[in-house]
Amino acid sequence: MATEVEARSEAPGGAPSEQGRGWWALVLGAAVAGVTFTGIQIVEKTAILTDPTTSLLCDVNSVMSCSGVLNAWQSSVLGPPNALVGAVMFSILASAGLGGVLGARPSRAYLAVLWGLAVFFLSFASWFMQQTAFAIGYLCLWCTGIVTAVVLICAALTRLADRAGAFGSGGFGRGVGVLVRSGTDLIVWAGWWLAIAALLVIGLST
Repeated sequence: MATEVEARSEAPGGAPSEQGRGWWALVLGAAVAGVTFTGIQIVEKTAILTDPTTSLLCDVNSVMSCSGVLNAWQSSVLGPPNALVGAVMFSILASAGLGGVLGARPSRAYLAVLWGLAVFFLSFASWFMQQTAFAIGYLCLWCTGIVTAVVLICAALTRLADRAGAFGSGGFGRGVGVLVRSGTDLIVWAGWWLAIAALLVIGLST
């Protein structure tokens, strides 16, 4: 008899369900948006490096200023510009999303790694937004889009990984399963996004 984990990993007819394809479509759409946002940032970072006095499109006022953010050391904390690292991450997620939409059935291990990558990405983005609010003192319009895209990807991958049994049958897997079946997982991700928004409001208004 199949275990609960095995049962969740199987779709009718041995193919991904329409609901599963929907979550993959969300991963793909959010990742493509993320690639777009990071691509714009790469172009803007190049423009600033070429001419530090360049005024960027999203330099709106004393609070919303992409150049103010991109000139901060935090925007290249890993060495290369964060936007370049983000573009690579989003490309990986977009390729996975495209495969899912086309009907691919990734392994449980792959889904678990993909979910962990997305959560790490969101954790890093959350740190950067905290720095944006309380240390840098400027808000980058594209950064808010990037964070929103990563939150959506995390929410979708949580559903997909749970459906495939990628979290295993241990305590963590069972706990995530309970959250997914009750819909609380979506509340958790929405709360994460709201917490970041609250940090920005508090930090940039002081």
